Amino acid sequence: MRGRERFIGIGAGLCLLALSFGPAAAQQADCIPGITFGSLLGNLNVGYGDGRLHLDKLYAVCLPVPPNASNPRVPYDPDSGGKLSMVVKTADGRALNTYVWSAERIGSLWEMSRYKVVGGYEAVKPLAAGSYLLEFAAEEQPFYRFSFSVRSVRNEDPYEAPGDRYFIDGAWRDYGNLYYQRNDPKSSLTFTTWVQDQPARQGRRSVPYEIRLIRAQDGVVLGEDSGTLRLEPRWLRATLYFRPAGDKNAYLRATEVLDRDGAYRILLSVEGKAHGEYPFSVKAGRIELQGRQLREKTDPMVYITDHISGGRYTSWWLARDKTK
Repeated sequence: MRGRERFIGIGAGLCLLALSFGPAAAQQADCIPGITFGSLLGNLNVGYGDGRLHLDKLYAVCLPVPPNASNPRVPYDPDSGGKLSMVVKTADGRALNTYVWSAERIGSLWEMSRYKVVGGYEAVKPLAAGSYLLEFAAEEQPFYRFSFSVRSVRNEDPYEAPGDRYFIDGAWRDYGNLYYQRNDPKSSLTFTTWVQDQPARQGRRSVPYEIRLIRAQDGVVLGEDSGTLRLEPRWLRATLYFRPAGDKNAYLRATEVLDRDGAYRILLSVEGKAHGEYPFSVKAGRIELQGRQLREKTDPMVYITDHISGGRYTSWWLARDKTK
C-alpha cells in the first residue's frame, strides 16, 4: 500500500493476591495480577524537554478487591479505599517517586485512569539517562515490574529552548505483536510495532517502510507491503498488514501461515534500514507463544499480560532478534 501512511495513535505475595480475588477466582484459579503490556507501551513516556515521567490510562487484570473499599464502583482510590501504587525506582532499587492510582473494574479489566503523586506533582523528579523500573503493588503487595531506560541528546538548535532532549526506550524497541481478528484463521494477519524518531529538534516527518513475512524453510515471501510511517520524537504505534506476494488487492490470511508448521520471520525496514527481524514458529497449526508469554517459564512479576476481549483471544508478542 505504497504512499499510504500507516499509524494508530498507539512468589508468596502474588499467590496471596490471586487467592484473595473475588468470586471470579473460583472460575479462574490461575488468574494472576498484572498490567497489560499494550497499555504500558501505549501510555508511558517521558517529557521530551524535561525528562519527567508521563502516564496515561493503564489497564490491570486479576487485582484483588480491597477489603476496605469505601466506593464499590472504584475500589482503589488515592483518597479512600484500597491502595494501588506504582513506585519509580532506579536500576539499583532506589525509590524516586510513588504514584497512587484509582482503579475501576470494567468487565474483566481494571481501568487505572487517575493517580496522585506522593508529595505532589512538584515532587516528580526528572529522569536522567539510565535504567529504571516501575513496581506495581496492590495493598502493599508487589505484583508486577516493568523495566525501561532513558537516554538524552544535547539540543544544539539555537532557536529552541536550551537543554537536553529525553527519550524513553526498552520494550518498544524489543517487541512486535502479531494478531488475527477473533483468532479466526480466515482473518488477515496484523503486525504492530513501535517507531520513533530521535532528533534533537522536535518535529514530525513521514518515511517509507517495507515489511515482509518469510517462511524460513524455503525462504518464500508469503506476504509483504510498503508505504509510509509518521515519525515523531516519541514512540508511536504502527499497525501494518501483509499483502499476498503478487496480489496488492488482498490481505494475507492467517491460514496461509497456520497451514504449515515451521519457522517464520517478519522483516521490517524503515527508511531503507533494517528496523527489526521478528521470528516465530507454528506448531500443530497454532502460532507458539514465546519468551515472557510462557506462563510456566516466566517470573509472574515480568510475565507479559495480554487480555483481548476478556482473555478469550490471544495475540503473540514477538521478541526482536537482537543479533540481526
